[in-house]
Amino acid sequence: MGSRRQHDSLIRVVVLTTVTSLMAPVALAALLSGPTAGADGAPSARARQEIPADLLPVYRSAALTCPGLPWQVLAGIEWVESGHGRGRVDPETGDVRPPIVGPPIDGRPGFARIPDPTQPDGWAHALGPMQFLSSTWSRWATLAPDRPPGTEPDVHNAWDAIYTAARMLCGGRPEVTDLRAALFSYNRSETYVEEVLAKAEEYGLGASPAEEALLPGSGEAVVLAAMTQLGVPYVWGGASPSVGFDCSGLVQWAYAQIGVALPRTTAEQVLVGVPVDVDDLRPGDLVFSLSVRAGGQRVDRGHVAIYAGGGQVLVAPRTGDDVMVRPLVASAMQAARRIV
Repeated sequence: MGSRRQHDSLIRVVVLTTVTSLMAPVALAALLSGPTAGADGAPSARARQEIPADLLPVYRSAALTCPGLPWQVLAGIEWVESGHGRGRVDPETGDVRPPIVGPPIDGRPGFARIPDPTQPDGWAHALGPMQFLSSTWSRWATLAPDRPPGTEPDVHNAWDAIYTAARMLCGGRPEVTDLRAALFSYNRSETYVEEVLAKAEEYGLGASPAEEALLPGSGEAVVLAAMTQLGVPYVWGGASPSVGFDCSGLVQWAYAQIGVALPRTTAEQVLVGVPVDVDDLRPGDLVFSLSVRAGGQRVDRGHVAIYAGGGQVLVAPRTGDDVMVRPLVASAMQAARRIV
């Protein structure tokens, strides 16, 4: 998966049915106290209005790393903490410039007293768009999958901060089973928890599930387009025909040839279309598997290939390889999506 160069918003790609009703209060209460699917729930009109188009897919993909955590809760946290980065987030890199730094937590009225020798003034500050203390960040810091290889997690990078918040809310558990308790661990204030959940509801938490429609087009035509790039070298971040592709760049380019604009990265592409089973794959379907990045970072659904039919996939595999056709390894497949 490459960088967000030539990034296209998920909102421009996915055709969503309109969410017209909310769950009853009892159903919503059950949602808050039981497991939920992090990717569930189409963005509401308010979400589309308030959330920057480049951050919406980051919230949705980060939620996938913590089963039971709705993406709307992550978005609600960042809204409360920084208003989605106060307009300072670079859509190409996720960097927040100038950085967001809270006041010193130095015991003044209304503040706790928390010394922090890592900070220039010796006091703790809430840092970045998700407002982490440096001690909390050092424990949970997570590098977002769209970041360049070898990069260190940065509290002042919105993508890293969102993925780190998801990891912290999971708290080392396999899933979130109580959203209120998870949020209370993030900020020990009932008022804060209510404010985040209220914003999450505005963004679609608890709304009736929406179905993502297939787009018009031919999967076979996607395969034929990708076949014209056989032998083109793998280039990390590449999306240029006859020059170089990474895996998601090849997918984006091949679909562009039939007039379908897909997002740039695997974390976004896995949210488009409808899920399909391995026994129901058709040419043009996208097949996602584990990716191992530089430094040994393992990213679920971090690698994508195009199903070519006959048990074969078209893929830009890795550095040193070229775009090729190779057998599908069904046991390695973590997800598959149909776009057209």
